[in-house]
Amino acid sequence: MALTWLQIAGAGAVIAASTVWGRMIASEYSQRPRDLRELTSLLRTLRTDIAYHRLPLADAFSRVSSQGKEGRALARLFEAAAALLRQPGMTAQTAWAVALGEHVPHTALRAQDREILTTLGHSLGTVGATEQIAHLDAALSLLTDREREAVDERARYERVYQTLGVLAGLLIVIMLI
Repeated sequence: MALTWLQIAGAGAVIAASTVWGRMIASEYSQRPRDLRELTSLLRTLRTDIAYHRLPLADAFSRVSSQGKEGRALARLFEAAAALLRQPGMTAQTAWAVALGEHVPHTALRAQDREILTTLGHSLGTVGATEQIAHLDAALSLLTDREREAVDERARYERVYQTLGVLAGLLIVIMLI
């Protein structure tokens, strides 16, 4: 049985699509450790601004956003929180929650990572500087643990999903031909 050009083109399209699918999943495993590393760095800057500079929370958020990678969702998270916090009647908890809802979905952070940030938001602006620092330290510790887990997952699964994408496409082509 001879293959036509249309079948060959279709097979190529199926393999290409499944390869792209595999690489997209693998890129999430690759991006998560970077996002967690950037987030811990930004939270350390926030901790420093609260502990040593004694900046108001809106100013600290603005300063942290300028330390982040420009245009990245995590830097925009702090920028949005600062802008919302400057609005009359806005609390730090609400501003943080709204900013998380807007910008965290554009990152590779998972639900358990988001939960740490949500929990951190409950203490922002409602307790004294010492308690905020304690909450930031706890969040930083948890996020550092999550980063280690993410690095391990990346090492285990990144290549698996890249290869799986290609192999799934080949399997589909073999089944169709």
